[in-house]
Amino acid sequence: MLMVFQQSGVMMKVSVKKMVNIRSQGYEAGKEYEVDDGLGKWMVDHDIADEVTEKPSQPKEGTTYEPAYDRFLGLVGHHTVQIYGDYGTGKSRFVHAVATEAQVTGRRVLYLDTEGSLSENHVKELQNYEYLGDDLDALVKRVERAKEEKEKYNLLIVDSVGLPVLNAYARWSLDKKLEAIQKLAPIMADTVRFARDGNGLSIVTNQCVSEFSRVAKKQDEEEPLAPFGGKICFVPKLILRTDPLIRDVQKSEFRLLVFKARDLARNFEVARFTIDSGGVKIEWKV
Repeated sequence: MLMVFQQSGVMMKVSVKKMVNIRSQGYEAGKEYEVDDGLGKWMVDHDIADEVTEKPSQPKEGTTYEPAYDRFLGLVGHHTVQIYGDYGTGKSRFVHAVATEAQVTGRRVLYLDTEGSLSENHVKELQNYEYLGDDLDALVKRVERAKEEKEKYNLLIVDSVGLPVLNAYARWSLDKKLEAIQKLAPIMADTVRFARDGNGLSIVTNQCVSEFSRVAKKQDEEEPLAPFGGKICFVPKLILRTDPLIRDVQKSEFRLLVFKARDLARNFEVARFTIDSGGVKIEWKV
């Protein structure tokens, strides 16, 4: 079900009961906010906030609210989205924000973590969180089981598929290194089956290949590095790379740029997101 809150132009005041991130904005518990009455009534109906006053204020311009889950569905349908980039470019924080927003809008999310980069507070915000570590075989088996549990969840997040493969590749003997890469194939295939067969969505994060790959392939400096894993990782319909704009202790800002998409050009900016003390704020360009 597409959950879009149309702007009526009439505002209402609400008192937030629990901290959430909606409409690319964080709402803190115990504070009052003036929001469009479509969103406000939805927050009240879902026990996220209480209405402070029924007296409407003057009309205010704005945009429709559409959760990231629905935006991705509009871009790829029931398929897999891959978000990749260098370490420290906001991938985990972004998919965590997508997950918590999806939960707020009534979706059931399974979050499989192989990196352990989320804080304890962020983990507590996830209703169905499992830490697998960098055990590649454990990841293969758990994603396969998730495919069979497709009726239980609407959104599958794997954060990330690349780290277990990279670690296995580094540890395993030369004759088994190719096997490590090949194990990506069933992981990617099962994320797609989860989304297609369960009418849901899958999101995976990944690392990019090293700069040595650029040298080996004589790749132009302006050309973005590909996701790690070769052609196997081209299975998702939408592949986005994180591009850092600002990296600061107080605030970081990143772009999500197209690497592969059905109807969007390479390097098209799909979204921009910031990370600061207030959380993650997403500004969509599509």
